[in-house]
Amino acid sequence: MNESIPVLIADALSLGTKRGWVFNGVDLVVPTGSLTAVAGPSGSGRTMLLLALAGRAKPSSGTLRVLDERGNAELRRSAVREAVAVARVTGAAELEPDLRVIDHRSEAGMLAGKPIDYEWAAGVLGLSVDGAAFVGELPADDATLLAVALAAAAKPSALVVDDVDAQVTQAQQARIWAALAELSGYGVSVIASTHSADIARRYGAAVCELGATEEGINAGV
Repeated sequence: MNESIPVLIADALSLGTKRGWVFNGVDLVVPTGSLTAVAGPSGSGRTMLLLALAGRAKPSSGTLRVLDERGNAELRRSAVREAVAVARVTGAAELEPDLRVIDHRSEAGMLAGKPIDYEWAAGVLGLSVDGAAFVGELPADDATLLAVALAAAAKPSALVVDDVDAQVTQAQQARIWAALAELSGYGVSVIASTHSADIARRYGAAVCELGATEEGINAGV
C-alpha cells in the first residue's frame, strides 16, 4: 500500500446518547503503517471510539473514511470493517480465558475466511506461547499480544486493541508498545487505547487525547 495514503480519516466524529456525548468532535488521520494511541481516563469514550473506528459502532455525526491504495474514499461501515480488524475491545470482543491458544488460532482462521499467517504475526510481535496453554493462564502482556497476533495474522490494513495498559507492569506495557510499533513497520496501522500515552510516545505513537467531563461521559480532542 502507498505509504502516503492514510488508511482512515475521521472528521468531527461524534457519538452521543440521551445522557450526553460518549466522544465528541474527534479529528484523526491514521497513516499507513502507523501507531496511534487513544489516551484518556475512564469514561472518556476510548472503547467506543475504537469500535467506531473499526466500523463496529455507528457514530451520531461526523464522517469516517477508509481509503484504498489509490486514495479513493469509501464511507460505508462495511468497507471500514473489511479494512480494520478488532484484536480486542474490552467488554465486546475478548479472548476466551478457558480456551487454549490453539483453539483461538483455529477460530481466527475460520472467521477470516481466508488463509492467515499466525506464525508471521507472532514472529513480528516477538510472541512465543504454547499452543496448549489456556489463555487465562498467560501473562497479561502475552495475552494482549496474542489477541493482536490473531488479528494481524490476516494482514488487515489496520487493527484496534483496547486497554493495552490493563493489568500489566510498566515493563510489560513497554514490551507491548514496542511490539505494536514493530508491527506498524510492516504496514499494519495500529490504534491502541490506554489511560496514559507516556510510554506509547517513547515508541513513536501519535496521540489522540480524550477527556471526560464531570459526568464522565463527554469526550473530545
